[in-house]
Amino acid sequence: MKKSNMIEIMIYVVFIVLGIIALFFFQPKEIEFKIPRQFEINQQQGGIQSDTLLDQ
Repeated sequence: MKKSNMIEIMIYVVFIVLGIIALFFFQPKEIEFKIPRQFEINQQQGGIQSDTLLDQ
């Protein structure tokens, strides 16, 4: 392999290792969702209806 290819591969390996370390050490902040009291979820029984996209 050429020397430039080896340098490029080593740079990619360093980025991958840093990414894996970041996944373990940096935790996302918790976001508190405020849902209004009158918020309702309408649930329909059954499968997918064909006219759901047309009603939006």
